[in-house]
Amino acid sequence: MNLVLMTGNEALKYVNSEKFQLKWKSLYASCPWATACQHPDFVAPWYELYYTLFLPVVILSENDDQSLNGILTLALHRKEDKLMGAGERQAEYHGWIESPYTKNNFIKIAIKKIREKFPDIDLSLKYLPPGIPLDWIGDRGSFGKLCSIRSHPRPVMQIDEAAMNRQRAKKNNRQNYNRLKKLGNVQFEKVTEHDHFIRIFEELRIQYDFRQGALYHNMPFLTDPLKKLFYLELHKNGLLHTTILTVDGKIAASHSGLLSEGRAVHLGINTHSPEFAAHSPGNLLLAMLGVQMAIEKIPLLDLTPGGDGYKENFATAHDAAFELTIYSDLKSRMKNEAILGLMRFTKARLRASGYRTADFWTALDKLKKFRLPVLHRLPRKLREPSTAQYCHFQHCHKSQIIIKNEINIKKNNLNDILKFDSHHSSMTHWEFFGTVMERMERSQHLYTFVDDNRLLVYCWIRMRSADSSSQSSGQESMRSSNSIVLFDLYVQEEFKNTEIVQRFVCQLLYELKRMNINEAIHYSGDLSKELQTAVRRCGFADDSVRTMVA
Repeated sequence: MNLVLMTGNEALKYVNSEKFQLKWKSLYASCPWATACQHPDFVAPWYELYYTLFLPVVILSENDDQSLNGILTLALHRKEDKLMGAGERQAEYHGWIESPYTKNNFIKIAIKKIREKFPDIDLSLKYLPPGIPLDWIGDRGSFGKLCSIRSHPRPVMQIDEAAMNRQRAKKNNRQNYNRLKKLGNVQFEKVTEHDHFIRIFEELRIQYDFRQGALYHNMPFLTDPLKKLFYLELHKNGLLHTTILTVDGKIAASHSGLLSEGRAVHLGINTHSPEFAAHSPGNLLLAMLGVQMAIEKIPLLDLTPGGDGYKENFATAHDAAFELTIYSDLKSRMKNEAILGLMRFTKARLRASGYRTADFWTALDKLKKFRLPVLHRLPRKLREPSTAQYCHFQHCHKSQIIIKNEINIKKNNLNDILKFDSHHSSMTHWEFFGTVMERMERSQHLYTFVDDNRLLVYCWIRMRSADSSSQSSGQESMRSSNSIVLFDLYVQEEFKNTEIVQRFVCQLLYELKRMNINEAIHYSGDLSKELQTAVRRCGFADDSVRTMVA
């Protein structure tokens, strides 16, 4: 077996050659456990885009006739000396592909080559796809004793046309579809044209980053500018299966997942607009995706390993994926396994207490952020105690709203929301995103004003109908049975232009009037004296005011 290990430019040039890619694709098609993450149209673009961050490492074996019988694509992190599967976190599955005739000889020799080339670096492959041969790891006499392998349950949805149609027709899906239909024309669409994908992908990116930030305190596309370029390449290469659900042309939900042709669609970037979240557009889209996959004769929706509860609502079966770490020596294995065991224990205890790992890290970040500033401001606060007033204003319908110079205010705009500046706020980004997500999911609406790429002013509104029986904490019941409540008017601390704030409130009122909303309009919440003045100048009159010492 002629096995070669290549790195850097040599590896990059070799895997990009047209002749070699033809051999690679032929081996890929014949390998029963291969996924899109091992396809040359996935690996080669990732190597190109991330070359400055990761050193390509390719181990391949060719027969005497130059046909390919095995390939393992890896990446060495240039700063952290970590060796992992090509694609890093963007590849749901790492691993090798090889001919059945090699009888696992390729991977065993490949591991020896890797240990010789990188003797002091651990190799991590997460996840290995179901069906990949692992019996060679049992050889305790060689490097088997340096291997750590864990199985992870993988939920899957087996695609059967009749079952998919029944799922789509379930009562909750019908109800959510009908509710969305009351808001506008509902369309489900597979995005095949690449130009169309380019046009919509920025919206998908924003939806994804927002939800990931709110739930997991991480914004993958914002922190990795190359990620968007990579997904554009995947779609251009035909490896990305993208579907969207729209309401009057607005994207309510979407899914973009890797396509292992003829085998599976893998759950990937799952997004939805919080504006429509009350009607579960994400779940509805997945139900409609099952019907679409039946039409395309794709046999499996891989819901991927991971403990997201909603996956079980769609799972029809389970198998197992694997996490393999090959350590450089026994000392490294003992040390890292102890650390991983402690991390797993901590995560389990947090989950049992109703917390997520992200909540723990956010609490620490917030403590670091505010410890020194609070101590620095404490003497001034003691000398000059600030006051805030809880206000309940009602807008006079007869007052004329005059808009001289419109400012660019937007409704429920996630791009504006992502520009929140936490440096001068008591809330972190993640807390703000979580509040926005929670309120929008209760059908409350956010109006925003952004300037110089910063969110400077925002205000919430909610509808109160006659049958409303509950109020938000700290809000008094309205005297009108049907009303619109403006609340939580925010002005960025360094922004001192009260004229713009007044124009913002007036324009918000104008937008509500233009929508033919005739209900009584109230403002309820804490306001500084300056903001009270701005609100009154827009036609609000005092209903009740009481002073509260902040």
